[in-house]
Amino acid sequence: MNHLLAKKTGRNGEYVKMISDEDIFNLPDDLDNPHEYDTDYKLEDDEWFGIEDFSETDFCIDILTTDFNSAEYNQIALADYNRLKYLCSYQDNQYYYFQKLSRSQTIRRKWFTISNQPEIQNDNPIIILKELPDAIYDSEEDILYFKKLTSITTIFSGIGTLYREATQEDTEQFLENEFINLTDDYDASKVKKANRKRIAMAMDTFNAFNPQQRNSIYDYIKEYCNDLEFSDEDRNFNIGSEENLKQLMYGIEQRYYTTPIGNEKRLANSITTI
Repeated sequence: MNHLLAKKTGRNGEYVKMISDEDIFNLPDDLDNPHEYDTDYKLEDDEWFGIEDFSETDFCIDILTTDFNSAEYNQIALADYNRLKYLCSYQDNQYYYFQKLSRSQTIRRKWFTISNQPEIQNDNPIIILKELPDAIYDSEEDILYFKKLTSITTIFSGIGTLYREATQEDTEQFLENEFINLTDDYDASKVKKANRKRIAMAMDTFNAFNPQQRNSIYDYIKEYCNDLEFSDEDRNFNIGSEENLKQLMYGIEQRYYTTPIGNEKRLANSITTI
């Protein structure tokens, strides 16, 4: 069954159900050869950008990482329409279609339907559905398709910085920090694209810390990353693999947290400053 949801704005913005049993969007027939995103590349009309293994990225949203269950969502209320952030249409048990909502897509003027008995509508604003969605997620192939990065930055938090990647020099410089001790022949040449992107973000975060905050972040990482060996004498972490480095990056970005109820340790899939 197909379901159209809407994401509400606000700190605790939830999804609400709008319409069921309708094909809101049609699956394009030109998704077979997506391009890796490049700011300098101009798409042709029949081309899309694609991000493979999207569920493993830092900005994949929770609705895409769990089995879809329409019973989890309340029906939309009239008061909700002024607080909608984007639409999400789940179709064919496989595809998620996203459309960013803006004021220009909500029509609040007089209008009438084209029919044999047209009637003026004064107090029934309408939301315009685009012919093409802003993004499509294929849950079976784990690929996100999109055409304009700027159209999806409010849907996938942090995706705007996805393609800022640390250079080889940046990577080498970061790994030379005193709090990192490279082991098992691991070095900058073995750092893959995903971790280079994490380094680009973590560099800014870490450089903004004062000495006291840096000591605090070491203790924070030690608390959550039991697999990372830490030398109290040298004040550094042993980094010998991509997984070690990823855990360190998550620690610097403070993605780990403990639930107040249940005291369960978790990793935040994405973060948004509020």
